[in-house]
Amino acid sequence: MTEPVPTPLRERRKAETWTALHEAAASLALERGVEQTTVEAIAECAGVSPRTFFNYFRAKEDAILGLHEPRIDPDQLTRVSTAGDLLAQVSRLLGAAAWSAIGGTDPVRRRQLLARYPNLGRRKMELMVKAETLVCDAVADLLAADPQWRSGAEGFGPEETARMLVMIAGVPLRFSLTSADFDPARGVQPEDLEPALALLHHLQRKLS
Repeated sequence: MTEPVPTPLRERRKAETWTALHEAAASLALERGVEQTTVEAIAECAGVSPRTFFNYFRAKEDAILGLHEPRIDPDQLTRVSTAGDLLAQVSRLLGAAAWSAIGGTDPVRRRQLLARYPNLGRRKMELMVKAETLVCDAVADLLAADPQWRSGAEGFGPEETARMLVMIAGVPLRFSLTSADFDPARGVQPEDLEPALALLHHLQRKLS
């Protein structure tokens, strides 16, 4: 069995500082309220300088909710192909990009914070839109590189075609998120999308 590669010390320390800042911000927000939770107070509680805070978070709202800038895993992107079930692939890519922004923190506490301070939801939504835009751009590049797709469809170019595809690919994700058995702590994993994707494909066939 291959031994796991240890995390470099620098990366481990960065992760520890990020967690310390998030824990401090979330705890202070629940204790004092969002308005009274300043960057200075968060940094002091975490034992770092306010300047260091901005190396990890763009705003205090991100620290309170434990949000990351969304990203696309390059390895996952290289496996996306127009030769396969493109809708399913894009749906999984979209789910992974969204999870990169909100995964890895306490979902129960996040829901508690969002319920108490609804304005925090705006920042979360901004990052979800950013994740969708990242996927749209990546899919547009993929379509533009494929001779069968680069001319677009029905008069629309690769960019607009990609935007429509990503919107449709978001349906199975939203369906899974609103299912009765959805577990916020686990999030939506790739295998969780399979039943929703199967239903969407069935509806497409029935409606065509």
